[in-house]
Amino acid sequence: MFLYKNFVDPEGAGTELDDIARNLGFVLRTKRGCGYFMRNFGLSDVGYRTPEEMVLGLTAEIEENLRLFEPRVALTGIDEEYDDDGARTTLVVNLRLRDTKEKLAIIFDLQKNQIDIRPVRKG
Repeated sequence: MFLYKNFVDPEGAGTELDDIARNLGFVLRTKRGCGYFMRNFGLSDVGYRTPEEMVLGLTAEIEENLRLFEPRVALTGIDEEYDDDGARTTLVVNLRLRDTKEKLAIIFDLQKNQIDIRPVRKG
């Protein structure tokens, strides 16, 4: 697990939530097998899979990466969101920080191949 606050910039790391979001960004934005000696680090290219195969594979790899490389969070669920035509457009990964119980969401836009990591605000 890469901890920015311990190795790169201890003063500029921000809060624990910031550090977790940064670490998740490093892990989940890395193509599996590229640049790291850890075999399971990152996510595979979706390639020529059906949408169902893509979601199943991506979900399994997300769960694995969270378990292996970010133990400070607990996975509370992965939701699929659809557009008006019934096509799957996003995966929303819901997390809870183990120490503080704060919530975090990772939004995977499957159409644009983008990831957004953000805290879930109360209210």
